Amino acid sequence: MKTIIRRVLVAAALLLPSLVLVSQVESAHPAAAATSFSITTNPPLTPSFDPAVFDYAVRCTTSTTTNLTTTGSSQTVVGGTTFTGPVNLNLALVAGQEVTVTYEGAAYYIRCLPSDFPNYSSAVTGTPQASNGYFVTIGGYAVIFNTQGVPVWWYHGTSTDAKFLTPSEVAWDNGAAANKDIEVRNLSGSLLQTDGGGSNPLDPHDFQLLPNGDYLAIMDVTRNCPAVPSQCVDLSSWGLSSQSTITDNVIVELTPSNQIVWQWSVADHIDVATANVNWRDWFPDVIHMNSIEYDGNGGIIFSARHLDAIYRFDMTTGDVTWKLGGSTEPESLTVSGDQYLDAGGQLFSGQHDARLLPDGSLTVHDNGSRANRAPRALRFTIDTSTDTATEVEQVTDARVTTPSPFTGSVEKLPGGDWVADWGGGDFTTELSPAGVPQLTITYPGQASYREADVLATVSALRQGMDAMVAPLTNVPSVPATAIPSSGATLSGSTYLDASATNATSVQFWLYGGSYGYSGDLVGTATPTYYGWLYSWNTTTVPNGSYALLSEAFGSGGSAFSSHVSITVNNAPPPATSVIIPSNGATLSGSTYLDASATNATSVEFLLFGGNGYWGYVAGTATPTDYGWLYSWDTTTVANGSYVLLSEATGAGGNAYSGGVSITVDN
Repeated sequence: MKTIIRRVLVAAALLLPSLVLVSQVESAHPAAAATSFSITTNPPLTPSFDPAVFDYAVRCTTSTTTNLTTTGSSQTVVGGTTFTGPVNLNLALVAGQEVTVTYEGAAYYIRCLPSDFPNYSSAVTGTPQASNGYFVTIGGYAVIFNTQGVPVWWYHGTSTDAKFLTPSEVAWDNGAAANKDIEVRNLSGSLLQTDGGGSNPLDPHDFQLLPNGDYLAIMDVTRNCPAVPSQCVDLSSWGLSSQSTITDNVIVELTPSNQIVWQWSVADHIDVATANVNWRDWFPDVIHMNSIEYDGNGGIIFSARHLDAIYRFDMTTGDVTWKLGGSTEPESLTVSGDQYLDAGGQLFSGQHDARLLPDGSLTVHDNGSRANRAPRALRFTIDTSTDTATEVEQVTDARVTTPSPFTGSVEKLPGGDWVADWGGGDFTTELSPAGVPQLTITYPGQASYREADVLATVSALRQGMDAMVAPLTNVPSVPATAIPSSGATLSGSTYLDASATNATSVQFWLYGGSYGYSGDLVGTATPTYYGWLYSWNTTTVPNGSYALLSEAFGSGGSAFSSHVSITVNNAPPPATSVIIPSNGATLSGSTYLDASATNATSVEFLLFGGNGYWGYVAGTATPTDYGWLYSWDTTTVANGSYVLLSEATGAGGNAYSGGVSITVDN
């Protein structure tokens, strides 16, 4: 993988003025960059780059580096370092880390997803109205997607119900069955407090912040029957015991110090034997409360899945003031405008997420679980003076045609759209009032308990993520190769010199020629007063044309210089052989010595042996049509046996012939 990335970097480096391996520093974006600017990465950006989209994700954990390339002729700032014109980057990102690319005042944020982050895809098919995005729980993560369907904030270790309590605080059940508590954290992931647990084990279905700073929560309490007869429930009409032990749902008000200051029991106020009509096979979980909401007027509204109903009761008196759906009771509201109820069916089946809007209307996710119908989003107006409820809005999704078996939520946005998490499905969607998808986030094989409103700005979410994983700094600037100059021809040994800042080491790389895009490491430079120097023996590479680059390494990554075009031209080495005399010859008097030689400017004859000659120069030859000739007076040396060699010298060095054995006999 590293070799492939380096080849990509080099190919771009030969075309672009700079090449960098860096990380990021966040900056703000006042507007989109020019359409001539683009960013591409390998692994790819999600979504594909659009100048008007500012947040992106990349699954960078599948390799050691993430390659990033930009276009555009203006200055580009990456990781706080300014580069002129297009850049090509090799980013050493880690999970959760962000790299920011700024161009003409527009900042683009690219964040690395963890290796176990759930698979997802997003499709924007309209104009989403959600101001800050969508909060879901999938695959053990609490995730906030923005309105382009990009994950901009996440935290691992959540289980069921994640929500904002304030713009700077989020809460969820911690996923540990033994604890049964709720964690409250800030956007940096720091634990602020836990509530519940211990003697106050909490149900994970819902948890709300009250105006006085206390919390509203649900407890699952096993009734103490038959030890306390009043705790028993008569379910003989179901064919069960008249002293049945059920799991009661108790709504509690908890202080931040985990003290219960108020509580209300469903079984103490509602006859579950008659209220539960369709879910008796779930005994002892005969109520199954899944949402609670303070109405701001001294009352609490809750949804009971196994009662197929929504209730409102008074916190002071404990009395149920109205009931919507389910079996008919004295406190039941008369409902109009519902197609199924008007046809003799039931209003809800396994509903979830009953929420009160600022205008006083009530929204509900009707699962349709045991009514054999698709889920739907409903909104009601309620008139307590006439004990009536009017269904004023119903929204369905043509993509969902079967009942929702569990979970789910719907949220009515101020602009009129709906955000739906169809319970048990694998996507969250924003729909127009007519049910037309505006955005869909799909997470195959996963299901979110519900979708929650996002109270924090996208900027605050980015800052929270950056606090969890600090951005990298000390990005090296683009180095410059000072020696040789572009177009230089090199031979023999020569110095290479580069300038670099924020660097701890510098290497020189050679591309082209026989190396192509694979590259060859020339050597590692030494820092000196004159720059980063390396003495290079050019004869170690074949003659030819090359691109020479310097690569600077620092704590923030690495950066390549622009390339310098060079030519390596080392003359070929000479070659020589002795022609005359022949091997084994006996010489006397004056005789000609003859040698052949190529790539030579001079040839000498050398004598070894005899009375201790070791490289005795018999003479320097003259080039002729018959070879390199020298007339040698053999009487200048003592009689004896010798080895005669020729030595050729040229621009490419020097070379010796093989030895010829001779005898001098004067």
